[in-house]
Amino acid sequence: MIDSIIGSVFFEFVGALTKWVVYAVLHKVRGREVISFKEMWDGRKGSQKSEIIMHGFSNILLGLIVVVGLFVLVIKLT
Repeated sequence: MIDSIIGSVFFEFVGALTKWVVYAVLHKVRGREVISFKEMWDGRKGSQKSEIIMHGFSNILLGLIVVVGLFVLVIKLT
């Protein structure tokens, strides 16, 4: 059980970090203010419970895709 919790937090962190890097680059290119990582991790303020769950799930899913993609890339390159 603790393994699934640690895995979930890891994948959510990787997903939020990936999302933040992409948004930071896009905002910098467009001349907008770059949002903080905390805002990306926590999601929008005043969100409903379902939006918070979907935000966390999307971070986990993105993190899983990024980690699997990196593993596949490393395996193909070696």
